[in-house]
Amino acid sequence: MAVQSAGMGKPARSTFFRWTERRREYLAFLILIFPNLTQLAVWTYWPFINSIFISITDWNLLSPVHEIVGLNNYVALFQSPTFWQVMRNTVIFTVGSIFIRLGLSLALAVLLNQWLIARGFWRLIIFSPHITTTAAMALVWSAMYDPNHGPIAAVLKLFGIQFPNVLANIQWVLPALMLVAIWKALGFSTVIFLAALQGVDRELKDAAAVDGANMWQAFWHVSFPAISPVTYFLLITGLIDAFQTFDLVSVMTNGGPVNASNLYVYYLYRESFHYYRMGSASAIAVIFFTIVMTMTYVQNRFASRWVHY
Repeated sequence: MAVQSAGMGKPARSTFFRWTERRREYLAFLILIFPNLTQLAVWTYWPFINSIFISITDWNLLSPVHEIVGLNNYVALFQSPTFWQVMRNTVIFTVGSIFIRLGLSLALAVLLNQWLIARGFWRLIIFSPHITTTAAMALVWSAMYDPNHGPIAAVLKLFGIQFPNVLANIQWVLPALMLVAIWKALGFSTVIFLAALQGVDRELKDAAAVDGANMWQAFWHVSFPAISPVTYFLLITGLIDAFQTFDLVSVMTNGGPVNASNLYVYYLYRESFHYYRMGSASAIAVIFFTIVMTMTYVQNRFASRWVHY
């Protein structure tokens, strides 16, 4: 009986030690992750929750007193013509700049992936605008767009063409900003696409060539599906980045003329720190978060149809 009792005690002791070891590992995991969780809670989750609360108040920075007004801020936004104009500007700017940028960067990546004289030099030239600060770049492009002394106006003047003041023109100001945004981000997308193209299995291309596929068919049916995860990554990050554009508008146009270049984040900034309407600004921020989350969900929902991992 004593032998049996001793034998029966070993599994229980072994189980106890295993449970103790698991608790130690779990405790170590909590200790290691606690700083990151604290940072997320303080700088992300709490400000977001606080923004939701502020969005249902009439808080003004000039007055410490504020009352809960329910959904009045949201109703006022949805009834505001300025809000819908800003939404329209943002959608046009975001969709136009990201798809033109992805198309151009993919074409440049395909070109750089082929035999080309001084290929490294051209890679450097294409990527260099990406490392330029947005504010400095905006100042340079503002000078280039100058209708009196800018280089674009000077070149067109040689051909007898009068260059308009595009930054003060309702029809041209948004395309002018889109051009700058595309130029700024083109190098990054090109380098990422180029790295993806260089990682495509050469045997797949050779097999397509043996089957009689030309260069375009091999690219469309072999290379493009192979780089679809990279395309998806650039699409997601590009849409979010374009939707958050602020510096270009602040430096080059201040949202003018007549809100023709007023984009969403700049609109939020003016509500916050120009008109001091923090309740309305928080409602704009909550709507912005909802839009970005919806876009990301929709893209993730349909990504499996064209993204091949």
